[in-house]
Order: sequence, then structure tokens, then C-alpha cells
Amino acid sequence: MTDTPPLSEPLDFLSERDDHTGSWTRGDPDDALIESLNRYGWVVTLPDGDTHECALARERGAYVGWCDCDGYRYHDGPCAHLCALRKADFVNDHDVEDQPIRIPDTESSPEPVTDGGQPVEPAAGHDGRQFGRPEGRL
Repeated sequence: MTDTPPLSEPLDFLSERDDHTGSWTRGDPDDALIESLNRYGWVVTLPDGDTHECALARERGAYVGWCDCDGYRYHDGPCAHLCALRKADFVNDHDVEDQPIRIPDTESSPEPVTDGGQPVEPAAGHDGRQFGRPEGRL
């Protein structure tokens, strides 16, 4: 992926659900293939669609993220890939490796986070930008 979309302001999944948007309807985790890449990243493939890289996390109670698809890049609100991840977390679904899909918080703990004894890199886009909003914004 060469052109990473900017990280989001808070994503409004409730409006997507309440408005029965195309992204919400299409983002069905039962029909999606979801592969975990790291703590914040996934590869999501929806039926009759291409494979896309996504990131999703909770920051101060709000969902933030991005996806490399055109639906995220050119439309307001979360894309179908991010909706599939949000729904998968809500219903305790599992990825292709049968691991639970959990949307993590971005707040760091005082102890370094490890995965099998290996440090976990902080969430960042492919261009190295840290995940979340700029410093000082609510």
C-alpha cells in the first residue's frame, strides 16, 4: 500500500447502523474474511470485493481508524470494511486463524505491551504516523 489514507476523526458507527447505510449493510462479518495483521490492523475481504488493509481502535471511548478502500477515502463515515470489524468485535466473532476480533484501546499502560515476549509496536499507519488525533484535541 503506497498511499495511506489519513487517520480518522471519531467514526460514527451508530449513525451508520441507525441509517441502515450501504456500508453498514455490506459490512457483515459472517460474510467477511478477516485476518489480523497486528494489534490495530486487519486485512478484510468482503464478498465480491477486493482485499483491503484497515486499522481500528478506541481512543478515549471513540472509534478511530482508516481503510485503504475508496469507500473510506471518498465518503463520509466508516466504510464497509471498518463496519465489518466493528460488528465482529461486538458479536465476539473470530478471524481466519480462529482468534477473537477485539478492537483495542490506544491508551498505553505503564508496562510495555508484549506479544509472546516481543514488544508490540505502537499503532501507526504505513507512513509512520501515530494512530489517533493530533496532540491537544479532544
